[in-house]
Amino acid sequence: MNRIWDFGTFGRKAALIDDTGVTVRYDELEMLQNELSKTLDSGRLTMMLCENSIGALSGYAALLNGGFPMLMVSAALPEEMRRQIMNTYRPGLVFAPRSLRDDYPHLQELRTIDDYVLLRTSYPELYPIHPALGQLLTTSGSTGSVKFVRQSWDNIRINSRVIAEYLGMTDAERTITALPLNYTYALSVIGASLTVGGAMIVTDRGILDEEFWDLFENEHVTVFHGVSNTYDMLYRMDLFCEDFPDLRLMTQAGSRLSRELHRTFAQYAAEYGKRFVVMYGQCEATAAVSYLPAEKALEKPGSVGIAVPEGKITLINTDGNPVEEVRVPGELVYRGGNVALGYAACGQDLSRGDDWQGELHTGDLAERDEDGFLYITGRLKRFIKVSGHRVSLDEIDERIMNDIHIRSVSSGTDDHLVIFVLNDEDRAAVQDYVRQKISVVRPVFQVVRIDDFPTNEAGKLLYGALLETAKQYIG
Repeated sequence: MNRIWDFGTFGRKAALIDDTGVTVRYDELEMLQNELSKTLDSGRLTMMLCENSIGALSGYAALLNGGFPMLMVSAALPEEMRRQIMNTYRPGLVFAPRSLRDDYPHLQELRTIDDYVLLRTSYPELYPIHPALGQLLTTSGSTGSVKFVRQSWDNIRINSRVIAEYLGMTDAERTITALPLNYTYALSVIGASLTVGGAMIVTDRGILDEEFWDLFENEHVTVFHGVSNTYDMLYRMDLFCEDFPDLRLMTQAGSRLSRELHRTFAQYAAEYGKRFVVMYGQCEATAAVSYLPAEKALEKPGSVGIAVPEGKITLINTDGNPVEEVRVPGELVYRGGNVALGYAACGQDLSRGDDWQGELHTGDLAERDEDGFLYITGRLKRFIKVSGHRVSLDEIDERIMNDIHIRSVSSGTDDHLVIFVLNDEDRAAVQDYVRQKISVVRPVFQVVRIDDFPTNEAGKLLYGALLETAKQYIG
């Protein structure tokens, strides 16, 4: 069996505690895992529709640890998108919130786990699955893409251990779910907590809800994780101007944090005796690539630090040669046991082995300072990040063309998406389409009409010129 965590080690300790006080112990997770493994066929791909609830986390931990490869999809995706993903990969099982049971009336119900239900699909034939495959995570947030990253059992195990190590986590930790479950950062947090025997405080409340902070204090949360947008909202709320006495560790990952916010929260941590750790990663590395040690948080604002334990980072130039000079950018290349197997775009890809062989070309440009600390300076590829989710600009344009047959070109910066079209009629149609179909960018996008897309003499789009135009519309 491909066990990632040893639940039995922690016995009757609380593993999960929800906002109503329901508790699931580690020995109960062990019992659930063993029951599922014995009564069902381990190795069946399980499509999970993710929400933050105690049933979701209990089932995820028990199924994954019991040898069931997991296909992680947001439960908030429209039904048609979920069905497209389901028909692409033909999972043997579906693990869904009870509230979505009616979306799958023809699937056989196997059992319930709190507020979740486990269903058996009826595909006449399932795709073969490589024995190393442990988890599939989307590459582009919630755009509905069928392209996923193939993470192995070893990737998840190593990533969980490494994060727990460099964050100095212990079995006394109490971590709250402030991130969507299908997000690689969230799963890394959960994995690290289960590795050390900590407790996860489970809630679907957001940081704008007063109930979230009541729970935060009442459950004596010691670790808080957030993306840059999370910290931006906390700053605007002026929430971290007083001490949370139980809190000892704050981490940030996802899109880059501004140097001003970095300094603000590093100063808060220093003033109240806490640790603030900025991290950098990608889903393709099962999350963890680098981290800035807490003791450097005030000294190195804007830095993403050094390679994580057991990992190695190299910067390379356009010729593929290492960049040794200080303050000279190069593509960040990461090597480590948490580098994923590769991508999947169709069901046949489930049987693929290790395409990347432990080496990831991130597509991000970075440079080192005089002390060897890394700073991300830009991207080689056309991605932005929205609330920590990587969103492919090319995939957005492709979906608009495929679904409503309008040519568009997307541009923008992290948490700001600008979609260019050529007439007012297209502008209205694209605006309605994105609002309805691409939920992850809904709060941060605008559609702009321009006279023509800028191209060079060869007819290739000038993305740099479009980005400069986009910046004029970004406040």
